[in-house]
Amino acid sequence: MNTLAVVFNAEFVRRIRSRAFVAGTLIGAVSIVLIAMLPALVGGMLSSSSKKIVLAGDPALTATARTLLKRDFTVVAMLPKLDGPPSAQFLDAHDKASAVAVLARSGEGLRVTAYARDPSAFRDTFAADLAPIQIALATGAPVQRVAAHSTVPVEVHDVSGRFANASAADAAKGIAYLFVMLLYLAILLNAQSIMTSVAEEKTSRIAELLVATLDPARLLAAKILAAAATGFIQLGVWVAAGMLSGRAVTTLFARGDEAASTPLFGSLSVSSGEILAFLAFFAVGFAQYGVLYAAAASLINRTEDLGSVAGPLVVPVVLGIILAQIGLQFPNSPSVLVCSLLPLISPFVMFTRIAVSNVPAWQVVLSLAINVATAVLLAWLSGRVYRVGLLLYGRPPSIKQIVATLRA
Repeated sequence: MNTLAVVFNAEFVRRIRSRAFVAGTLIGAVSIVLIAMLPALVGGMLSSSSKKIVLAGDPALTATARTLLKRDFTVVAMLPKLDGPPSAQFLDAHDKASAVAVLARSGEGLRVTAYARDPSAFRDTFAADLAPIQIALATGAPVQRVAAHSTVPVEVHDVSGRFANASAADAAKGIAYLFVMLLYLAILLNAQSIMTSVAEEKTSRIAELLVATLDPARLLAAKILAAAATGFIQLGVWVAAGMLSGRAVTTLFARGDEAASTPLFGSLSVSSGEILAFLAFFAVGFAQYGVLYAAAASLINRTEDLGSVAGPLVVPVVLGIILAQIGLQFPNSPSVLVCSLLPLISPFVMFTRIAVSNVPAWQVVLSLAINVATAVLLAWLSGRVYRVGLLLYGRPPSIKQIVATLRA
């Protein structure tokens, strides 16, 4: 055990002081802060440019339309007519507006012709906002009365009692997606760092000295534990950056409109149970991938071969991310439930289910038990490959040799 502690301490200190770890942690934290600021930044840009429009046409129509459009746009000018199709210079001259909407009667209805910088951004909004005018012209009913009855109040309640409203459910999906991506980055980056470390030790012949003085199983265990410890630190920094920046954005960037004042993180409190589940599934997921990456790295003879060896090991990680996104929408479907119990991919899928639905405790316990058992089995198998692979030089071992090693 003393040997394990010494190797763990050396590996941990080396990793925590490495430029790659420091740079990766800082870049990740800064990226999360920038992502948290996106609603404020995008909201500001929308309010200052893309929400500005010019109305042209019959003054009676444009005056009514201005009232209906004010919830989505800022009307910077109202013109009785246009002398031909407007250009980009025309929009720039009118407070850098994003579109011109020309309103005219068409039989018993309304015709709207829009000239926009982004043609796809206005059609649906104009149609929805100006529908009361269309109905009023066709029926003769007052526009104000039509507008008052054009919006149907809809309340959606969660039958499970997990979320108070639809906004809380959407926020939970956003938080779940963030945490799953953090799982993906932390597991993949730290597992690949183990692979690089093992490959460098083998190609530089340092592995021969290590194996001569240390038990390969303890050496592998120390590497996995040290990488897991640095991974927990990295995750802690990233999660703290996301939560703190999310709460700060509301104060620093609030501008009165919802898009600008709503932070991406921090609007939803994360329960202690979700945090524990996140840490638990990171631990079991990293244990599985860590030993696989270490065993694979012990089989290569050149660092240039790392890419070809690591490629197949990335497949279950990517599959887990894809299935987790499906789980965001259908957390209790039979296929998602089964995937949340499968090793290698369940750390992503099961955590997603926990974040967005009420998962029975027995399913969480079963998933963790299966993953722990799989991690132990993979550690035993990978340890045997690692022990032999470190001392193999020349041609990479064949699959037949690897199978023979596992049977020995």
